[in-house]
Amino acid sequence: MSDPGPTDRAESASSAELLRTIPTASAAWLAAAMSNPNLSAEHVSLIARSRSATEPLLQRIASDPRWAGDYKVKVSLVRNAHTPRPLGMSLVKHLFWRDLAIVSDDFLLAPPLRHLAERALLDRLPELAVGERISLARIAGRGLHPALILDSESRVLEAFLWNSRLTEQALAGAINNPATPRLTLAVIAAHPRWRARYALRAALAKNRQTPLAITLGLLTSLTEPDLRGLAESAGTPLILKLACLRVLGDPDWRKRRNEDRDDPGSP
Repeated sequence: MSDPGPTDRAESASSAELLRTIPTASAAWLAAAMSNPNLSAEHVSLIARSRSATEPLLQRIASDPRWAGDYKVKVSLVRNAHTPRPLGMSLVKHLFWRDLAIVSDDFLLAPPLRHLAERALLDRLPELAVGERISLARIAGRGLHPALILDSESRVLEAFLWNSRLTEQALAGAINNPATPRLTLAVIAAHPRWRARYALRAALAKNRQTPLAITLGLLTSLTEPDLRGLAESAGTPLILKLACLRVLGDPDWRKRRNEDRDDPGSP
């Protein structure tokens, strides 16, 4: 980045000028600005986030009692890839959940730092209020997905199923996992983003933990091979076997399936 002006100007700039200049300032200008009497925690937070900030400058900020306790400064230090790793990792424990989520998903930061933020967030997950878990579920990185898919609150699960990082493959794995709660299976089955995916519907129908009423509702959307497989499985409850045979013997269902086979978008 280009130097916006002599370093002596950095030492005397007004508060407004500091705010304007810090984001594009050089390392030398930033270092000189640390001696400016108009400097506030807001300015220091911007300096700590600057890509031009050097390791010695970041260490200097962290060691200064005027700024070391400010939350925004701590966040900026953790999120700067130039911050010495031991310093950044020592500050992670001070971050709130939303900043932990950002740090854990920032691939410009060192993996050990991101993993530490992820572990801290997982440890705090049970303590978060429902509204906080809902917000987190929408943005969480993949490392948090196994925990969120097991949440006992349906609103959290519904929000999580809108997470842009969530994949069909990951959901299929959760559906096929015997430890996945019935609530999770029910929410997946009803979710508008995923209920149209045939592979997920078929997996839900085959999972014995899926509530029976939901499984029965899925049968008419299954293909003949999947219905026959379900009907012939030794582990399928008798009521479900009979329901499969009833669907297989329904001429209207067969007609619809034949029409669907002519549709390239159908399973």
